[in-house]
Amino acid sequence: MKREEIKFKEIMKWSLLVLSIIGVSFSLYFAITNILYPKAINVVLVIPFIFFLFPYLILSLYDVRKIDAKMQVVPRFLRDVVDNVESGMDLISSIKTTTRNEYSSLNEDIIKLVNQLSWGISFEEAFLKFADNIGSKDLRRDFILVIEARKVGGHVEKILRELSLKISLDNLRKKERKTNLASTIFTGYISFVIFIFIIVIVYNSLFLSIATKLSSNQNQVLTESNNSKMNSFLSLLILLSYELAILSGFLFGLMQNNEIISGAPHVLLLVVITFIGFFFFIH
Repeated sequence: MKREEIKFKEIMKWSLLVLSIIGVSFSLYFAITNILYPKAINVVLVIPFIFFLFPYLILSLYDVRKIDAKMQVVPRFLRDVVDNVESGMDLISSIKTTTRNEYSSLNEDIIKLVNQLSWGISFEEAFLKFADNIGSKDLRRDFILVIEARKVGGHVEKILRELSLKISLDNLRKKERKTNLASTIFTGYISFVIFIFIIVIVYNSLFLSIATKLSSNQNQVLTESNNSKMNSFLSLLILLSYELAILSGFLFGLMQNNEIISGAPHVLLLVVITFIGFFFFIH
């Protein structure tokens, strides 16, 4: 990706984040100052999320997925480097030889690494920049250990092979974790839908019926007061439900991938469920 494209993407992300903060702040202000209009609150709350916050989350999630895709290929790249070293090449030459292989999303970063080594940049600096280009803090930390081991005269090829095995195991654990927690996430969705369903049923069948009976036995002033209380109560339920939807979505992402940002799709779906529940099924 060209530097101009990266800058444009970063500017877009920060712009969306700022607009999200402004939009959410306005929505909360509107909810507080218009507590008697739950239907309007429901609509106003979802607008900044759909148009600003969710695009920001998706762009951030794309960066995380891109790093994950590269990390899936890193172990094979390291193994190829080690195989070249064990065949008699020196470390720098073995890295340069890997440019003949195909590493999908990692190809561009490997070419940058080889170019930096060809320009005379030290192995230590080039490898750290390689980790920075990938975007993985864990990989940078591992490379620092490799560099320190190389400085004290350790067998770098053995360390790289162990590092390759470690990253492969980490990738495997992530996949297993995601698979094992799939049923838990599904249960979380069912629980949230039941939560919204109970609110809708209780409000429509119980609270509205009580308000109707009270209004039939009271004067207009008391009836308007009861309606105001009911609307205020419903507005608080809407705010609570949106808060639960957002927190639950991020929690699902944290549980599955150990990344809060991975919960972006879950947050969107739960917010949409909340909006539909209060917009179409509340009388």
